[in-house]
Amino acid sequence: MTRRTLEKRNIPAALLAGFRWLRNPVSQGGAKQVPRIQMLARGPEILADVERMRAHPTGKRLLVERPDLGVFLSNSAALKAMPEASLGRTFYDAMDNPVGVPGYLLAGLIYKDGFFDSFDMSDDAKFYLERIRWLHDLFHVVSGYATDLAGEGMLIYFQQAYLYGLNFNALARSPFGIGPRYFLRPDCGKARWQEYLRDANSRGLNAYNICPAVFAPWEELLPQPLSDVRHQLGIVPFVEDSSRWLDKSELGKRASTGFGAQSVEAKQAQLARKVVEAGVDYRDLYRFSDEKARSLHLLAANGATDAQIREAAGRST
Repeated sequence: MTRRTLEKRNIPAALLAGFRWLRNPVSQGGAKQVPRIQMLARGPEILADVERMRAHPTGKRLLVERPDLGVFLSNSAALKAMPEASLGRTFYDAMDNPVGVPGYLLAGLIYKDGFFDSFDMSDDAKFYLERIRWLHDLFHVVSGYATDLAGEGMLIYFQQAYLYGLNFNALARSPFGIGPRYFLRPDCGKARWQEYLRDANSRGLNAYNICPAVFAPWEELLPQPLSDVRHQLGIVPFVEDSSRWLDKSELGKRASTGFGAQSVEAKQAQLARKVVEAGVDYRDLYRFSDEKARSLHLLAANGATDAQIREAAGRST
């Protein structure tokens, strides 16, 4: 069987993934499509970014040292122990949600169904792509854009600029840009909403021109004061409260809960979280068959010990 490569685009498959994302972006099924869209449609640009990373002083060092950002961001105890008002502690406070889906589980969706492992690519490209998967939640903290649906919409325009240097016009034509621009209807009005998206994009481009997000040494920035980190990265935080902007939009309300999927997924996510906290690598959990993953979730639900969960995870299926 021929393996995929980043050198060759697969636009039909990328468009299909984009359609699936647009149908329900606020769900694990939608989140699973994000890396697929990028890897299927932007492979040559990803490889060019890897080359730029090799030439960038900090990026080059990261490729040599290969720090695992996932290990840092999934270590709740270490983040909680960081100084008040530091990036790491603020990240912990923002993401410590007992009914939400931990960021490392969303990041792990890249391994689902063997998609990531189906690509023939260099170790540097793998590191680049895995690192990107961890940045979304950090962007919420450093940018000031909230996790409500309007905040997520603005963050998309910030994030795509900060990661890839995409300007407003280019982004507005992509699946990621189409969703927030045309389907969200905040009560600030269409024209004002367009201004917010343009502003978010401009903030992301400013930060990108200082240092593309994937090149930044996030592991070293976590203990530092959040205000200092923002200054270093050239990010001016968004300070408005967007939490009520979609109160008058029935579509917005339904979309913000993943059209009902969020409550079900949150329950499964808490079981997956127990499995990971028992010592099972989140990457392995998503590489397991659905049957094996369900069996581990069942063990967690039934109160199995950490050792029992690890033993079951180590058995072949």
